[in-house]
Order: sequence, then C-alpha cells, then structure tokens
Amino acid sequence: MMNMATEVPTVWNQLAETMYLKDSPTAEVWMFERTSFRFGRFQSSEGLPEIANRIVGERGHIVAMQLKAIPFIEQFLGSKRVSSGSYPIGGVSAIDLQEEPACFLPHPFDALVLYVTQADLDEVACAYRVPQVERLVWPLGAFDAVVYHLGKTFLASLELPHHASKIFLDHVLHALKCHFVCSYGGVPISVPRFLGGLSPWQVRRATELLEAHLDGNIPLQKVAEACELSVSHFARAFKRTFHKPPYRWLIERRVDMARDLMKNPRLPLAEIAIKCGFADQSALNRSFKRIHGVTPGIWRRGRTHSQAAN
Repeated sequence: MMNMATEVPTVWNQLAETMYLKDSPTAEVWMFERTSFRFGRFQSSEGLPEIANRIVGERGHIVAMQLKAIPFIEQFLGSKRVSSGSYPIGGVSAIDLQEEPACFLPHPFDALVLYVTQADLDEVACAYRVPQVERLVWPLGAFDAVVYHLGKTFLASLELPHHASKIFLDHVLHALKCHFVCSYGGVPISVPRFLGGLSPWQVRRATELLEAHLDGNIPLQKVAEACELSVSHFARAFKRTFHKPPYRWLIERRVDMARDLMKNPRLPLAEIAIKCGFADQSALNRSFKRIHGVTPGIWRRGRTHSQAAN
C-alpha cells in the first residue's frame, strides 16, 4: 500500500483503516498528490473479512466508481443498510460522509475514488450563479457514463504520473464537479451567453504563467486567481479568447517550441522533449503527430531534405 503522509486529507486514512487496507499484503492504495489528493485507487485481491467500520467525523462526499464488477456488496449509512446486490463495471456510489458510511465487500474489488468537498460544490454554484448543492444523490451502483469515461483519465495519470499535467487534471476535475452539481445535485447549469473573453491584461498574465510552466504543472486555480477570476469563469473566458482550453493551448505551445528547436539538427529529440515540458520523447511524438500529421523525426528529415534541395 502506498505510504500516505500526514498532509493527506484525513478521509483517505480513515477509508484505508476502516476497510482494513492499511498494512494489508493483498491491498493497494494509490493516491495522486498533484491534485491535492482529490482522487485515488483502492484495490484488493481479497474481500473484506467483515463489515467495514463506519467513517466518522468527516465532511464532503466520496464518489466511488467500480473498475471491476462486484458480485455482492452491502452498503450502510450509520446502522441502516441502504444497498445490497451486485455492481457492474462503471457502477457509481455517491456517499455523504456525514452519514457515517460503511460497507461489506466479501469479494476482490478495484475502485476509483474521488473526494468532493463542500467547497468544490460551492465554487461551481458561485461561478454559474445557481443554488448551492449540499447533497449528491445517485442510485447506488448505477452506471454513470460521464464518471466512467472521465475516470479513465485519472487512472492513466495514476499509472503514468509524470505524463499527466496538473492543469489538465484540474480541467477534468472541474468538469466532474459541474457534472455532480447538475446530475447528482439536480441543479441545471447554463453558460451565460453574454460572457466575454479575457481582457488584454488577463491574456498577458495567463500566457506568461502558462509559458513559465510548459509542463502544465501549475494549478488551474492559480492561473485563474492571477486573472482575478474564478476557475469556471477563467476556463470559459480563456476558451472564448483562444478557441481552446488552457491545457490544449499549452500542448500546442510546447509543440511550437519543439518545432523551433528542431531546426537545430544537433539537438536530440529526447532533449528537445524535456526542454519543451514533455515527459519524454514519446509524449512529444504523440502530440506533434496529432497536430502536424507526422512524427518529429519525419518532419525534421523533410525539412533537412528541403533545405538541401534549395
């Protein structure tokens, strides 16, 4: 199991302890530090030996999405059993931590778990000027296509942590928070038609910050605050200005920089990739080919042949 330091929100330690995962040789807990421990993966090759202890003294919600079908599970809120049966792959449970949840899982399990605070929900409500949501409601174990598909992004980041930029994961997390407010909180969200783009000074400040962090490891909230906007308002205004979200703008800026550096035939592609904020050459190859239709190596050779012909 991954060693969880003291700065990790206590809810994760409680989850691991109440489900008998700490120090278990058959269990693993994976957390992602760069998103302030907003999600993790809990898996075990054996079921729980007995009903898990209740989680007490915590606030917010836990949203669990099953990565493996569960033949049988019982879920409790306090001393009341609220669910009993099987859950499919992609089955989701939204649990209010103040209701002191517990569960019984006699079979092996593998789940992606998201921690949603009240502050997360309030930020969305404030940004979109909609009523506050204090309770998330979803049929226990029901499939949710949005959580399932966006959850795959989080899984990839846990498996390859250096390939996932913080600003991109923040963007996905924000999309999920909006989904929870709308679909689990029952509050419709609409984007104001009158919303404009970034002002010239905001464009300058945002691009300066993003270019100073080409690897994308800067919180979206930090860039938004520098522009004196909420995360929601900034993301929409940025897209209106540049016709793409911040993480996509960053990738294209990295590729532009790489293309400029590739004009020097003595610079290895692996070195160029690191200079431009990519995790490795493979990451550069994928992004470059998606934008230009060819790999960096082919682009560079074509440019060299063209110069030789002239």
